[in-house]
Amino acid sequence: MRDAARDVVVIGAGIVGSISSYLLSRSGLRVTMLETDALGSHASGFAFGGLDPLNGHGLPEPLLDFSLYCFGRHWAMARELQRATGIDPNFQPRNRLYLAFDDNDVSQYDANVAWMKDVSMFDVHWVDAPSARRLEPRVNPECVGALYQQGAASVDAYRLTLAAARAAERHGAELVLQRATGIEYHGGRVDAVTCPDGRIEAGAVIVAMGPWSQIITDWCGTPLPVEPLKGQILRMRYDGPPLNAALNYRGNYVDSKSDGLAWAGSTEEEAGFNAHPDSKGRDAILSHLSRMAPDLANAALMQHTACLRPVTPDGMPIVGRLPGWDNLYIATGAGRKGILWSIGMSDIITQLITREDTQVTGAEHLTPTRFT
Repeated sequence: MRDAARDVVVIGAGIVGSISSYLLSRSGLRVTMLETDALGSHASGFAFGGLDPLNGHGLPEPLLDFSLYCFGRHWAMARELQRATGIDPNFQPRNRLYLAFDDNDVSQYDANVAWMKDVSMFDVHWVDAPSARRLEPRVNPECVGALYQQGAASVDAYRLTLAAARAAERHGAELVLQRATGIEYHGGRVDAVTCPDGRIEAGAVIVAMGPWSQIITDWCGTPLPVEPLKGQILRMRYDGPPLNAALNYRGNYVDSKSDGLAWAGSTEEEAGFNAHPDSKGRDAILSHLSRMAPDLANAALMQHTACLRPVTPDGMPIVGRLPGWDNLYIATGAGRKGILWSIGMSDIITQLITREDTQVTGAEHLTPTRFT
């Protein structure tokens, strides 16, 4: 690769890197995406793609408004990218049942129903066991009830990433399959990103490499508290119609996807950078699946995947300009909410680069300075 000059170099072609590249190139900037492996080849390409802004880290405070913002943007972005590329990200509404099997489960859900009912775009209420089974006949008869959430959604995470990257390319962005080896800088300003085959002069640099983003500590000495969290998912073929609603229980889930398979997951493992699927993770998922929907535990296993999610000490993303740097930005750390939060993270970075501030609701909670 010969030496080049670009307005923005995005390191990492996962979902945040791809959407950011699209938004920046659409605004008229010259963008290069650098990716070591392949487009969406890690967590962005293997994620389930659930869009649930009412459950997870940082909810309801301080990230409910940010999550609702992201949820609304996904619907519009899916249509926009499909028109631009012909690639359908498969945005689809998916109601959810959060199953309870004992009094502890019930009490936890009761604590959430109060504030969830105040979120106008969703209908959240408690249903008894017979009602849960009417909503989805595969629910385990031992279930004592469920929190029923109407209004959530899902996307095909890989197709969303692919569509964003293709749309970026149509606006002049380029995807370069090269490993970023470092940065050249003077003072607090990055001049270029280096690769095995050359260097790319950059007006701004975005580091969006998931858990591998921690390498910038070696490059520029700025600590970045992000670590990998392994997650495994099973894709299974089963008899009968698709599930009427996604089933969830204590961080585990199963739902039908557009490929005709049931996706079940997901583990949370501190395994370093080991991204290989294994029998321990498979058995753990099947155990939880048997708890939620016993009939599906006997489905035929078609694919078993694993990926590494980026997580931070407080479970919330790190998004913004790095302290002490004029043009070096970070966007990582969304953990299991990576697909939902990807659009909001990309909007923040794009606005910071194009107009030096951001109007995204909740962005103030995600700044890198909270760890300094």
